[in-house]
Amino acid sequence: MVLGEVLMKKSKGKRIAYRLRNQKKLFRNIRRKINRKVYRRNKRNTYFGDNNFIGGDYYKIIGHLDNKKFAFPRIVADSKLCKTIVIPEVFSISADAESAIKLLRDIYTICRNIKIQEIRFDHSNCTNLGLSASTIMDIIVLATKEYREKQGKPLDFAGDLPRDKYARDILLASGLPYHLKADSFIQADESHIERLETIKGLHDLVANKAGETATKLTLYFNKCLKTQNMELNNEGTRLFSTILGEVISNCEIHGGKASTWYTQGHYQTKEDNSFGEMQLLFLNLGETIYEGLKNNSSEETEHKLHYLINHHKKYMKSSWDEEMIYTVFALQEGISRLRDSNINGYEGRGSGTVSMIEMFYDIGASKNGLKPQMTIVSGNTQIKFTEKYKMKAVVFRDDEAFGSGEKRIIAFNNENDIYIPANPENVIKMNQYFPGTVISLKFYLDSRYISSKKRKENK
Repeated sequence: MVLGEVLMKKSKGKRIAYRLRNQKKLFRNIRRKINRKVYRRNKRNTYFGDNNFIGGDYYKIIGHLDNKKFAFPRIVADSKLCKTIVIPEVFSISADAESAIKLLRDIYTICRNIKIQEIRFDHSNCTNLGLSASTIMDIIVLATKEYREKQGKPLDFAGDLPRDKYARDILLASGLPYHLKADSFIQADESHIERLETIKGLHDLVANKAGETATKLTLYFNKCLKTQNMELNNEGTRLFSTILGEVISNCEIHGGKASTWYTQGHYQTKEDNSFGEMQLLFLNLGETIYEGLKNNSSEETEHKLHYLINHHKKYMKSSWDEEMIYTVFALQEGISRLRDSNINGYEGRGSGTVSMIEMFYDIGASKNGLKPQMTIVSGNTQIKFTEKYKMKAVVFRDDEAFGSGEKRIIAFNNENDIYIPANPENVIKMNQYFPGTVISLKFYLDSRYISSKKRKENK
């Protein structure tokens, strides 16, 4: 029973008196007894300090976010002991990256305010809950929680679940209540959900977790695909594992020495099992794509970057700057911060992320017209993937950046020319800065759509 239902049992006059006279008891009952959509931290089941936990290595997360000035400057100190954070109707990196990042910065600012003792997250009006935004929030909250616990300034949490059932199931199954091991009077509909537990890793030049993680992701995807009475064949399994391995390897290698990376998945079938919605997150809290290329590239890659920037100087302005150019360039085949054609193992790097995104995009629509939402956010740059622009083979001849031969290029313009600006609807300059890289994928598994697409391709 929600608060409004409790109060509506009184007359209008008595309702006001009830609120004032029994305020402490009322709010205590709302939190603990009344069948309300509320979750709270369960202290017995919280396992802070475990480095496999998404809040583990909190000192690295807090240090990185503080170093990047992710918190907003506090002009006036907030004296309230309890703070409510209202999660908007749309909280999604794919759908609205700018607003999501601003809210994440607000959350971090509030969590770092040692005067605040409790935070209530009000998800009640949220209908579009993105796994990426939700998980980043959880990482921030849990890392800050542990940091403050160690500082003797503990922080407690409470919250209101979404009224929308689909968003509520995502939050309960893969969001903050799940990561906090919180009590809840309402449970997620697990019969329609497949969850990929958050996998976490640290910077490692030998990429020792990439293969294992890629295998887990491939098995997870195949498990979800089976809900549509389909599965990967041997060649599909090999292809998926190889491409996902390169994406995870990039997370391990390219985020900088103090970086942490994460991947998580959430899949949920519709109640009639007609199709399912999958969300995948690949997150690196560390150097942005631009920062990695700018500060730590091989001599070979530095030469290519200088050549590229010289071609773009005549186009450069506030809406098409060096960061955006570098970020697009990093997605092309054969381009990598560590690429060196003279070192075995580094000559073939590049394009794994785009290959993965296009792989999921190709199969990821639904029969009833729902389209995938796929985006990369890094620093102040957002790249949106659409059907309009795909990676295509381009033949180069004695090119300073790409040499001679065929390379797969996605330039996000009609000419597919890497030496002219991208479409500003696909490559966007954001006002908000994200301290790392987010790959956010939302797509659908619908056997009717996949079968129809295969029939068209075979004609």
